Formats: sequence, C-alpha cells, structure tokens
Amino acid sequence: MLAGAVAFALVRTGAIGGSGSDDAADPGAVSPAVIAITDAPTGSPSPSATASPKPGPPIMSPVDVPIMMYHIIGPPDQPANAALAVSTADFEAQMSYLACAGYTPITVQRLFDAFDGKATLPEKPIILTFDDGWVGQYTFGLPVLKQHGFAGSFAIVTGFVEGGGPYMSWAQIAEMSGAGMEMMSHTVSHIDLGTTDDATDIAQLQTSKSTLQTHIGHSVDYFVYPSGEPFRSGTAARQAQVVQMLKDAGYRAALLDNNGYGAQDPAHPYELNRVRVSGGEGIYTYAGSIYGPSPDTLSCH
Repeated sequence: MLAGAVAFALVRTGAIGGSGSDDAADPGAVSPAVIAITDAPTGSPSPSATASPKPGPPIMSPVDVPIMMYHIIGPPDQPANAALAVSTADFEAQMSYLACAGYTPITVQRLFDAFDGKATLPEKPIILTFDDGWVGQYTFGLPVLKQHGFAGSFAIVTGFVEGGGPYMSWAQIAEMSGAGMEMMSHTVSHIDLGTTDDATDIAQLQTSKSTLQTHIGHSVDYFVYPSGEPFRSGTAARQAQVVQMLKDAGYRAALLDNNGYGAQDPAHPYELNRVRVSGGEGIYTYAGSIYGPSPDTLSCH
C-alpha cells in the first residue's frame, strides 16, 4: 500500500508518546507497541487517492469507511488544548500502523466518486480529516502524509488564516492543495450553526466556500460542522434547515463530530460519521477505534 519503500519495526517495549497512555487498560495487550519507521522512502510520493481508479457500480447502501478526526499535530498552542494535540511521534506511529495494516487513505471526493460509480474503493479505505487549519498540520503532519503517499482532508476556518497565532497561511494551504491534499470548508469563524441566525449561517457558508476556492483555484464541495452543530444538540428541525442551507450554498456533503465509526450512508450525505483522535491516545485504542488488527499481530518489512 505504500508509495515508497518503508520498513517498520514493531517493538513491544516502551510507550507510544508520553505519559497517560490508555494502552495499559487493554487486557489483550502484553505491553504497548512502538511502530517505528526504520527506512524512510526517498522523494515525495503522490497521495494514494490521486491515482485514477476504475469505475464500478454505484454504491447505494452504507459502506464501511472510517473517517478520522484530527486537530493539532505536534505540541498544543496552550495547555487547555492538550486533548486536541496528537504528538508528532504518535501521529507517525498511527500512520505507520495504517500502512502496515493495509489501509489506504482516500479523500471525501473519492468516497463520493465511489457512491456515483465513477470510482471503486480500495480494499481498506479510510479518510484522514484535520479540523480548523492549525499550522502543525502543515509543519508536522504533511511531511508524514507525504512520506507514506497518504491523502488528507483539511477543514479550514477561513477567518483564522493569516490572522496570527497557531494557524496556517494561505500559501501553506495552497501548497498542500497542490500536493494533492483535499480542502473543505469549516465556516469563517467556527460558529455554532445551530444557535446563530439564518442570515449569519448563510453568509458563513457562502463566504468560507468562495474564499477557499479563490485561494486554491478549484471547487470546494464538502463541509465540516464546527463542533458538530447542530447535529450534537440542535433540534431535528434546525438540522434540516442547516442541511438545506448547505445544499443551497453548493455543498455536496458534510461531516459530523459524533465519534461514530465507519458506516457512511450515501442516502444521508450531510451526516458523515467521524472518529475523534485525541491527544495521548495509545496505539491500541487507535487501532480499536477502527476495529483494526492489533499492533501485536503486524510485521511489515
């Protein structure tokens, strides 16, 4: 599954990144596993999703494609955000695990191409999403994704870009887009779409989309609900209203913040499930969150 020659060592001693690992609670784990890259590939392979897949029959029923939800990659900008921050070492271990276990990261677009019958899905597809536009996604995350030839999907809060602080610049976002990474809208200011008024919501949806499109030079068709709202605490009526706003603004689908595994239903494209990845999460918990094989069973050479 790798685009370059990568070898991994599965070592049964040590911890995956820092203290507070949750792996000790796994009764089936002899000890935590460290997945270390021992032979890095040369060059920068293209993301796996950029290959031209063959068409297939349209997908009409729910399909098992876990969508992972990341925020900060690298150190947190402040202690209050520690739960959002996946260390670089942990992220490297997680990507090594996915490669070793045979997963192929794809874009949201590839998923919908498969729904439409324009493409087939790989044997073990997974989608890697990154919320908010934190600069560590570029500084620490992008090199790891490129090393493995993995695609990533980045939900950008357009009002945070170039505003100082720990967020990416437009140049960095354009560079990632040019490298095959997918860009999605995450509003202008990370508002709660369930409690703001319609005019504000509509403006946020339209402006974030058009701003992103201007900077990356192509269409932005997918949206990520800030804090998952209104699908976490909003009424069914408000959810329907927001979905209609998304349709009117030209979005084809939207992603939740519901810690829901796997099943993506083409009949409900504005309610795509995602699995949250937290800071300090051990590799056994990570593997378990996608019902993947135990790291103890893997040996990649």
